[in-house]
Amino acid sequence: MDVLCVEQFSTLGGGQRSLLDLLPAFSARGLKPTVLVPNDGPLPAAVRDLGFPTEYLHCGAYSSIHKPLGQLLRYARELPPLATTIDKVVRERGFGALYVNGPRFLPPAAWAAARHRIPIVFHCHSRLLQPSAIALAGLSLRLSRARVIACCKYAAQPLTPYVRARDISIVYNGVAAPRGAPLKISARVRHIGVLGRIEPEKGQIEFVRAVRTVLKQFPDCSFCIAGAPMFSTSSYYEEVIREARGLPVQFLEWQSDVGAVLSNLDLLVVPSTPFEATTRVILEAYATGLPVVAFPSGGIPEVVINGVTGFLAAGLTPDALADRIMSVLRMKTAAVHVVTRKARATWEQNYNLTLYQQQVCDVVLRAVDSGAVGVARAS
Repeated sequence: MDVLCVEQFSTLGGGQRSLLDLLPAFSARGLKPTVLVPNDGPLPAAVRDLGFPTEYLHCGAYSSIHKPLGQLLRYARELPPLATTIDKVVRERGFGALYVNGPRFLPPAAWAAARHRIPIVFHCHSRLLQPSAIALAGLSLRLSRARVIACCKYAAQPLTPYVRARDISIVYNGVAAPRGAPLKISARVRHIGVLGRIEPEKGQIEFVRAVRTVLKQFPDCSFCIAGAPMFSTSSYYEEVIREARGLPVQFLEWQSDVGAVLSNLDLLVVPSTPFEATTRVILEAYATGLPVVAFPSGGIPEVVINGVTGFLAAGLTPDALADRIMSVLRMKTAAVHVVTRKARATWEQNYNLTLYQQQVCDVVLRAVDSGAVGVARAS
């Protein structure tokens, strides 16, 4: 069956990397995916490199979390032409199902799914926070009787009033072990870093402020921030750079080879705010045996068990983060290795790429096997 995968970004964030991981699995399970993206960029290029076709759905740029009134009004104006475009692509290409990888294009995709009486699956990679976004996504899901895949319980919770419990599947991210990144066995923790797109919800400012405190007691530590702005302007990135002046913090550009960065660290810090759900880089660190310190925010406590598979700060402040980093620095090497070995075993059992591909494909195929959407069956 031909499946149209509707993607809201053309860059390569975590959700887009997950989509790239899923395309070969879709194909292996008898689905023929085509990816619909807003414009050209790294993602559609990577899709084509894998041998899959792309289509384009032109749309304006929007803030990644809370959207101001002007953007909301512009989005409302764009919805009808977006719906018309998706409807045309589905009709002319004969797609039998829709897989929507993010909320921005969910309303027009849901309308097209209901109109053509085809199943739709919405993959929710982050928690919707803005009430208007929750309501619009929820009503779209209800209209199309969509099935939902959520990356964690935290991400799924706002959508539960709109979707039947049996139609929501919690599928935690799964990753392959980064290439060339052997199991970490560091004699002591001294090189500490943050890896990911540089946005306010990723917490690089909190990390830099924690660094100031850590250096007072561990002046021989070094730090790095790897990444780049992706879904917003560079203003936050520039603020992080200003905050880090005078500190031993190295800035690395966006790295496509995650393993190369992780293999040069002794400790990964994930200071994500409650805007975040779960994050792939934690699981990639698990796979390499790299210890993780994280904020207890969003969906992170669902994948990081404090003191067992990683280390959670006591709060969401730079001081709490610094305290947790320093507690790991004071630990005996053997004690840290007990945690990293448990983390790697947890990745092998629960968060490996093969399991992730299987679970997502199972949901999509169940939706395909169910046939038409509920609205269409009732008509």
